[in-house]
Amino acid sequence: MIAARFARFSAVCALLLGACLTGAAPASATGPEGSCAEGGGVTVVVDFGDLGPASSIRCAPGTPANGIAALQEAGFAVAGSQKYGLAVACRIDGKPGPDVESCAGMPSATAYWSYWHASAGGQWESSQEGAQTSKPVAGGFEGWAFARPKSANDLPAPPRVAPVRQAVAPAPAPASEGSSFPWGLVIGAIVIVLVGGAGVVVAVRRRRAQ
Repeated sequence: MIAARFARFSAVCALLLGACLTGAAPASATGPEGSCAEGGGVTVVVDFGDLGPASSIRCAPGTPANGIAALQEAGFAVAGSQKYGLAVACRIDGKPGPDVESCAGMPSATAYWSYWHASAGGQWESSQEGAQTSKPVAGGFEGWAFARPKSANDLPAPPRVAPVRQAVAPAPAPASEGSSFPWGLVIGAIVIVLVGGAGVVVAVRRRRAQ
């Protein structure tokens, strides 16, 4: 009977040890969206305006060949017009939908994507060149804002997100080679097993003494 209890106790301790080791495994990392670190690429800001959702900020690593490449390398899906191809960015991430713009030719003068540039910490400036020929500045910002001016004479507004590099939290200090394995958890589990085993031995001796 006592031997059976000791076996069950040992099994429970083994499960606790396994759980401790499993819990100590590092979680998988995910790549966050946001502006590029200094010297880490070109930051792309897309302001969807009244199309929704909120503005999106992503990083295109390195120095993309042109504005369209920066959009694509930052992870945005870009669709050009049927007539002019990617010389005209008609949709970004599927917006606007066909109910707003057919993308057959040039976008409407009252519903289109405006294209902007800025240096980090500077101000948005409307691009004087098409996105397929414009060369992004290393470490700079590329901006897109969906415009719905009331007339073709109204100037579009820049992205509502300032071209400011976001603060990056300091990376956690790397664990030293001696602390990479959770020895504390292992030792604690072994102590539990030893104490429990000692208790069983004492109980056996008392029972025999009786």
